[in-house]
Amino acid sequence: MLSGRYIQTEELILQRSSQLLGSSQKPQKIAIIDMKLSAFESRTWRRSSCLALLVARTATCLPSSRSSTAVDLTIPASAQGASYGQSTSFASFSFEPAFWVEFFGNASAPNKLTFELLSRITERGGRPIIRPGGITMDSMIFDPSAGDPVRTTSPSGGVYRTTVGPNYYHSWNNFPNGTKFVSTLNFGNDSLDIARDMAVASVMYQEDKIEYFELGNEPTNYPSTRWDNSTAAYVQQWKQWTGQIDAAVNQTLGANASHFGRERWWASSATTDKSGLNVRPADIIPAGVDAADQVAEYSIHSYAFSTCDPARAALATTPNILNHTELTRYADEEIYPSAKAALDSGKPWVIGEFNSISCSGQPNVTDTFAQALWTVDVELIYAVRNASSVHLHQGATLVFQSSNQVNSAGNDGSPGYSTYDMLYPRDSSKRGKARALPSFVSQLFMAEAFHTSQSGAGVRVKALKAPAGVNQESFSAYAFYVKGRLSKVALLNMKPFYANSTGDYTVDLKLGVSGQAWVKRMTAPHVNEVSTQNVTWAGQSFQDGKAVGKLHIEHVGKDGAISVRGSEAVLIFFDKDDVYGL
Repeated sequence: MLSGRYIQTEELILQRSSQLLGSSQKPQKIAIIDMKLSAFESRTWRRSSCLALLVARTATCLPSSRSSTAVDLTIPASAQGASYGQSTSFASFSFEPAFWVEFFGNASAPNKLTFELLSRITERGGRPIIRPGGITMDSMIFDPSAGDPVRTTSPSGGVYRTTVGPNYYHSWNNFPNGTKFVSTLNFGNDSLDIARDMAVASVMYQEDKIEYFELGNEPTNYPSTRWDNSTAAYVQQWKQWTGQIDAAVNQTLGANASHFGRERWWASSATTDKSGLNVRPADIIPAGVDAADQVAEYSIHSYAFSTCDPARAALATTPNILNHTELTRYADEEIYPSAKAALDSGKPWVIGEFNSISCSGQPNVTDTFAQALWTVDVELIYAVRNASSVHLHQGATLVFQSSNQVNSAGNDGSPGYSTYDMLYPRDSSKRGKARALPSFVSQLFMAEAFHTSQSGAGVRVKALKAPAGVNQESFSAYAFYVKGRLSKVALLNMKPFYANSTGDYTVDLKLGVSGQAWVKRMTAPHVNEVSTQNVTWAGQSFQDGKAVGKLHIEHVGKDGAISVRGSEAVLIFFDKDDVYGL
């Protein structure tokens, strides 16, 4: 069933199209015959009727466009100036470990919804790295006699401790084949024994699945008395602990220790908050954090907006999180200095944790389709700036994080899952039925964007300039290159389109690229759509983890014209072998 003010039901479309068109007529000509429709209605009509008219599971149609009013989008044929190259693990995840069982179940009873959704990502080529990280990793301990992860909480749902045993590591076996993990270690309790024991346990149970180690989460937010706001004191303790942990891990592994090499650590994991302790990568690199050549990648966390207090919550709105100019400014001012410092030192960098709005998101903003648009744009902003991976954070409200935040746990102390999550993993009093959220489709967009049929090739990304007359605050475009050749183009029109909008803010473009091209569209009736079944990627929705609806792949016409409505994004493929489902 297709929904929205101007989108007809499939039955009505079939009836009306049979009245208006003969079976030989092409779907895109409905707009010409039905002259009573407005320009906005006719574009919606063409898309909807094409989807309904075609009987095959995969539908290929011409995208709606107005070539006479289209503006030229310049797409360089050369990859010069593009990113260094990202892998299929670029779009990765961070999960709050206190809620591990809610999201993933346990070794013998995995959470079906979560793993269905992960399967949709991996079958499209994505290979996300999993970081069991966040604030609660800094109160996590390993107990060899413990069973599944258990959190110790206050009556209001505040997490004091998360205890994990061997079953925690055994549950990693439920992930798709080849999934790699970050072994996250507790630095917050200031106990070397706790951190070392977790590292040793992780390699005892899952040596082959560990890609990196990470000591501590967001030290910028630790008590100021820990290092008296001294960068040097932080670096000194980090080096002492990681050195001793390395020795213990190497002793445990014996001859297999060479599997990890010397460079096995994420370093920094700081936020962009101004807390008095300067430990971003740009701060700790000149302080000699990598003197022993232990660092594999430098990590920094990214949260441009927040609901941790009322003043910041007032700014956490849909128009603000979809302002491409401001998202780029934040990346360049707050993140890129550390990224550049890492690259200049000869080491990669990652966004080790990020999301749109810290303190668990903003209801009616991050649980809507707006979050999907934000996710794609921000991840590509960081790809252009040469991040090796970006780890989208998932979790639930942490009561101890702020005393006056917008979000809260359930009234019964049960998890209040974050509204920026891509799914609510279990039924809950706070969030209702378990389901994927509207933002999930962004992960399919990203998985297909970084997939390539050419084995061993990285994908390089370049930001494209908005055409003249197109508002660069609400429009972004990116070109993808494989082995120096143009592979894909992503177009995002982030102008918020609501049910009461006076226009649909469609941008009509001419690609100026010869040859065949295929299009997949990420769309919803409106930017504030909260029903996942109305949010689609290439015509399909994924509320319960499985694809619902016919796969809808558009075909760019010979004139190279394509239209992107407000609050919509498209991914254009120039290599047929890269198009999943074709």
